[in-house]
Amino acid sequence: MKWFFTAIATFCLFSANAQGPTPHGFSDEQLDSMALQNLALAQQERSLGVTRAAGLVLPFAEYQTTGFVVFSDDDYYGMAEEIKSTIAKNLPANTMLLIYTDSSSKSYHTQLFNQYSKYIAGDRLKILQVPATGSNNFWTRDNLPLPVWDNTQFALVDARYYYNFEPDAFFKNLFGVSMTAHKYFYEGGNFITNSLGNCIVVNRKKSYPGGVSDTAAIPDDIFKSLYGCKTLTRLKHLKGIGHSDEVVKFMSDTLIITDTPEYATQLKNAGFDVVMLPEPELDYETYINSLQVNDTIFVPTFGESGDQTAIDAYKKLGLKVIPIPTRELATGGQGGIHCITMNYPPSALASIVSRMGAQIVK
Repeated sequence: MKWFFTAIATFCLFSANAQGPTPHGFSDEQLDSMALQNLALAQQERSLGVTRAAGLVLPFAEYQTTGFVVFSDDDYYGMAEEIKSTIAKNLPANTMLLIYTDSSSKSYHTQLFNQYSKYIAGDRLKILQVPATGSNNFWTRDNLPLPVWDNTQFALVDARYYYNFEPDAFFKNLFGVSMTAHKYFYEGGNFITNSLGNCIVVNRKKSYPGGVSDTAAIPDDIFKSLYGCKTLTRLKHLKGIGHSDEVVKFMSDTLIITDTPEYATQLKNAGFDVVMLPEPELDYETYINSLQVNDTIFVPTFGESGDQTAIDAYKKLGLKVIPIPTRELATGGQGGIHCITMNYPPSALASIVSRMGAQIVK
């Protein structure tokens, strides 16, 4: 079994480094690799009798209080800089912006700080130098550890990211919190939850010839014990790259938005209230892939007739709406606002600054 995992890891590292910046999502070959890894790991754990206690963990819901918004310095996909600057300019008070880079250049750190301090006060902006590992650090929602509540304390969960960009330990030390980890390939964009632990994932279409996708191969007890899921809804992969943040979003403990009638029926049957948003015209466009930061929501727009309908729907939920043109990112990079950002709960800022020392540009 050891040779199998070594071969898989070698293949993943070669694939990531060979491709460099790629569109969001994975090729069939990459999906095969992830499915094989996850299937083998699940089989190994079953043979060893691995069990996990549920504990007192609950997931962090995006509509709960955000203290930090995080994204990378990369701009692989055209409009990313415009999207990020708009977010920086409109972040609600009492939130901080963390921008991470794997560059060790102090002059670049200063340049990045000066660039974004035009949009947000300098005392709310921190530039982080993360270890230069793997590739594709652009997809922040996918590669950063996910926040949870462990006995009411902010904690993190580390999954394996295909492109081997693994800054998880860095963020654990940054926030000074506990972190659990598992070895299954999994992306944060495929995790949508409310504060009660009702979690939603998409069982991405199979690529592995055996018929089980990488997400479907992850045991339920991973979600229940590590992520705090009390219930787990697995949606069928109907469109997009196969992430739940493309198609569903919790706006409260009971209310979900979607643009997919098949999901609406399933979710209503599960007892949730569902609001329908329009479905945009082109592949990979979605109004669901928005970013909520406290009372503000950053909504993708595409220059289409559905833009205003989506904006109005979010306004009816009592949120301040910041529309951001996102067509170039969505159709070229196959992602959206939610994909390239991360929310974290509030934490002790003074402690964070002192822990990071010279790795923060003030």
